[in-house]
Amino acid sequence: MSKKSAGRNGSKKKAAAKSVAQSAVGTVFNIVLVVVAAMLIYHFAVSAYQYGVRIYGEPPVSEAPGTEVTVTITDGMDFKGIAEQLCDKGLVREKTLFYIQELLSNYSEDGFTEGEYTLSTAMTPDEMMDIMGADGEEK
Repeated sequence: MSKKSAGRNGSKKKAAAKSVAQSAVGTVFNIVLVVVAAMLIYHFAVSAYQYGVRIYGEPPVSEAPGTEVTVTITDGMDFKGIAEQLCDKGLVREKTLFYIQELLSNYSEDGFTEGEYTLSTAMTPDEMMDIMGADGEEK
């Protein structure tokens, strides 16, 4: 075998080895990318599920007897304002969650009755909405 053909065979082998190495690195990168994407999807799916459960089953902020707090709803007050007031006074944990609960409640169309209400940290968000939307029956 001549030196030229040995040199060509060596460079072909190097090129083939380089191609195999690049292909292996690309495959490993793709596998890592898929695993990371799957982990992110799983994390966000679990978070969304837990948030969804809280929308329909949020427990009270504290156990009975709780702390009584006075809340005032004025004419024209929107759901965001009510949610912010309840959060600021410690009656709900998260104002955005309560806002979503209000939008999905029976009171989303009619709103709440204006007035002053005594609510407790031992009440669930549903119980608070029932009192504020009861046309003043339980003020």
